[in-house]
Amino acid sequence: MEINKLQRHLSQCSDLVRVGEPHERGHLIPARAILKTKTLLSLGVNENWRFDKAFQALNPDCKVVAVDHKLSLSSVLSEAFGSGLKSLQSALKGKLKQSKLHAQTILNRVLLYTFYSSHTRLVRRRVSNQTNELDISLETLIAVYGTLDDNATMLNITMGCEQSHLLEDIISLQDMLSVVTIELSPLPESTCQVEGFIDRMSTCFDIVNVSSNGVEVDQVNTMESLEAPLELTFMNKRLSS
Repeated sequence: MEINKLQRHLSQCSDLVRVGEPHERGHLIPARAILKTKTLLSLGVNENWRFDKAFQALNPDCKVVAVDHKLSLSSVLSEAFGSGLKSLQSALKGKLKQSKLHAQTILNRVLLYTFYSSHTRLVRRRVSNQTNELDISLETLIAVYGTLDDNATMLNITMGCEQSHLLEDIISLQDMLSVVTIELSPLPESTCQVEGFIDRMSTCFDIVNVSSNGVEVDQVNTMESLEAPLELTFMNKRLSS
């Protein structure tokens, strides 16, 4: 099935701006929602931290809260050490391009950790359907770290079509959410699953963007043609009106 059929679900939005560069896991966001958002909750930051940094540059008063149970100083140092060895080995073998890539990985991880440690808040817990010492539910996360004003919290999340508990939580908490950006990963085998996902979100959100790695889906023929997660942007229907 051609995935450009997903375009028929899009709501018209004339003020979309790209936050973050193409190929950096950025997102198209309605400009009207950027200044309204007081807290950005970014779940599973991994390599997506440049979006958070770009968003805060546009709205310096916005609080950015990263939620990632894997991100810690020890994990960053361990990855940096491993990448450093690979960079040295590649350089000794004359593979300068590979050596440079490994060195860039080190720099990226250090900058990532520095950004969340010095300018924002880092929550080292796993988002789940319950709250305990290791896990935190989306409802608790928004209640503790978000902004409880109407439509003042933005959610940036990577999830799969099958994670129904997160989807239901997002829908039930829609009064506090301005925009929800989703990287759909892993990609489903057919667009039918994505359409079902969009239909469920459409009860309280308008979908205003569907793209992949900065490439609009009408430029891609099939799901198998995608080289990156599918980017979806949902705007609260209150902001649409």
